[in-house]
Amino acid sequence: MVWTKKRCTSMDMEQSELVIPRQLLCCKLCDEEFTKPCYLPCLHTFCQKCIDEHRVNSTDDDGYFPCPTCMTEVGLEEEHGGQGNLPENILARRLSVPTIDPIKRETLCFYCKNAGNFVEGKTHCVNCDEFLCTSCTNSHTAQEEFADHQLQSEEDYNASLEKSSSTTTQGQVLTVCCEAYDPLDIGAMFCVECDISVCADCHVNKHAEHRCAELMTIAQHFETKIKEPLKELDNDSEEISEFLVNLDSTEQTILEQKDSLKQNVRDRTKQLCSLIKDYQKLLLDDIERRFDDQLEEIKTRRLDLEMHLEAIRGVKDFTNNLITYGSYEEKVHLRKKVGYRIRELCEESLGTDPIQIHSVRLMEPNVTVDTICDMFGTISTEEQSVGTIAGDTKENPPTSQHFQRYHSFGDSGHGSDSMENAENVETEPELVEIFGKTHGDLQRQDSKQSGSDSDMLSSSNSSDKIKNVKFREQVEQSEFQNENVFNLENPKREVVLPAPIQKECIKGIGINEKGDIIVGTTTTIHVLEKRGIVRGQIPLENGWNIHSVASDGKVSMTVPRGDNRFKVRVLRNDGTGHILSDFNVESFGLNFVTADKSGTLIITSNRYAQIHKSHGKAAKSGGNIAFYGSDGYLLRRITNEDFHANLLEKPQMVVVDEKRSRTYVADPGSHKVIALNSEGGLAFEYGNIEGQEEIYQGPDLISIDKYGNVIVTDKREGRIDILGHKGNLKKSFYTDDIPRFVGATPDKLLVTAMPDGNMKFYEYLS
Repeated sequence: MVWTKKRCTSMDMEQSELVIPRQLLCCKLCDEEFTKPCYLPCLHTFCQKCIDEHRVNSTDDDGYFPCPTCMTEVGLEEEHGGQGNLPENILARRLSVPTIDPIKRETLCFYCKNAGNFVEGKTHCVNCDEFLCTSCTNSHTAQEEFADHQLQSEEDYNASLEKSSSTTTQGQVLTVCCEAYDPLDIGAMFCVECDISVCADCHVNKHAEHRCAELMTIAQHFETKIKEPLKELDNDSEEISEFLVNLDSTEQTILEQKDSLKQNVRDRTKQLCSLIKDYQKLLLDDIERRFDDQLEEIKTRRLDLEMHLEAIRGVKDFTNNLITYGSYEEKVHLRKKVGYRIRELCEESLGTDPIQIHSVRLMEPNVTVDTICDMFGTISTEEQSVGTIAGDTKENPPTSQHFQRYHSFGDSGHGSDSMENAENVETEPELVEIFGKTHGDLQRQDSKQSGSDSDMLSSSNSSDKIKNVKFREQVEQSEFQNENVFNLENPKREVVLPAPIQKECIKGIGINEKGDIIVGTTTTIHVLEKRGIVRGQIPLENGWNIHSVASDGKVSMTVPRGDNRFKVRVLRNDGTGHILSDFNVESFGLNFVTADKSGTLIITSNRYAQIHKSHGKAAKSGGNIAFYGSDGYLLRRITNEDFHANLLEKPQMVVVDEKRSRTYVADPGSHKVIALNSEGGLAFEYGNIEGQEEIYQGPDLISIDKYGNVIVTDKREGRIDILGHKGNLKKSFYTDDIPRFVGATPDKLLVTAMPDGNMKFYEYLS
């Protein structure tokens, strides 16, 4: 008898006693066993049908969709050369196929068996696929119609089956050199340079000068090398897990503190009249707003950490399963993708640095019989890191006895409203002191305030007892104060641009969302990773010149066409050299050129075209910001006429905040920063105000960080301001150097690039 069986590699034999976990073979979308398993760049595996349905439902306008498990963005058009096909998970596919028991086949002589005799066959006819005894073999070949049939012995038949099985299995994983390749041949090798399995002949004839080794050696080398980065991922996973536990504890503390404060407010409300109930609502809303901001930050941080942790787990599971269950061929085939993904995760910031939060407390009041309305106390805010929130803290004494009433609860542009006798304290909306004022005086004073506050104060002043009652709320917070002015010193790290780049004429520097440094010179665009190591170079095409480099790394190039016409091209900031915008525009000068993520071109200039009935098109002086669509046509031009104010004189640098739909412009002519909303309307302005002390001689540079803060630089003043996305000044830094570039990295470091090629990284949000 001859037994045909499934080929068993050495790895198969080693794993014959292993039990494969169910989750390794089940899709996380349908919770069923894999059907055509394929994996994403983050190494999470799903059924082909399941991930196709998810992709159809989740792909955004830019062609990206999130991984259902770790939310990593996937862009198939870029990842797989425009084909949009996901690679098959060969490991999951092989493990999903059940082992087939050997099939027993009779080797009785075909002719003898038909004649009723059971004689063992000694020879196999390849053409007929039947076994023949010695006598029938002679008769078979003697017949003219069977004379050209090929015969083989029983041993040769078994060997051909084994070779056929091995060749089929091998071809499913690795590319082979030729049909003569046999993985069981002692001379079979794997060419590392060509990434192909080669037979002994091809090794000698075609790959003798290449780096070749046995599959087992390469697979074992992969296992050895990958253990150290896997260990690093284990440490990262443990650190993130511990920090998540700390976040949960911090959230619980904040929630308990929030509930306690609200309960205190409610308990004190019972002792007051209707005026106090209205005041209670004001305080509760204030508490909700303060804590919601903190909880939202924790929620965002938790989501980022969980996504990173899930990405690490996915890589660890995939790699450990590959090491445990994968064959040598599979390990060699996947080694590059796994190594690249692990290096990518190892270099990514963990995001476990402490979160600066506000410790909000209700200040104890000075309660007397005549000032019972003061018993609410005040709410104060202090910043503390996660894990250091104390339950009991000493209350700071009030620093001001008289407060001015505010109306707006939002950020109030730049600067802070003055308070009588206040000691450099910036406050949230306060209640005005009621001191010897009549009911009519209060009504006139509150005519510009909100209706609810006016009604509350009007109704309260109907009582003679309440006329001399003083409302006092002391609010302490870590917004911009005089002490929030710092000298820029003690950098966390420094990077020096490579000497060949320094020798060129640098046109601009930017940092993209991954932390890569984009440097534009007269001849080349250099892409450096965050440590300053050159990762790639993009030479400029003939005739093109770099015009602008945005702070986010987008490089704009131009070619003059004459008569105020320009060929403009903006490259993506991912270091690939792919074009974001490319078309001809007409403009009376180009101060700065960039584009948003959708390809909308943004150009600032000092003049723009205006049509006159008498003499046609002419240039009109005045700063303006022009937006061009992907077809090259003008979508919108923003001038001073849109603001009914002289805000734009010499607009220069532009930066776009895609998440918040904001466009920020630095104008050294009007000495202001102008923020535009998605409709082109004025969101806020910050800068010099006539009749007040000057803030800027510029500003010259502008950028944003991942939290929406606006970083404004005045080179001549040596000043770097950090503005909130609503225009409130948070911090100011001063430096003796004149920076060429100022921006922020994804890991929350302020970056300054000096003319000598030295880049310094500072902590600026602590």
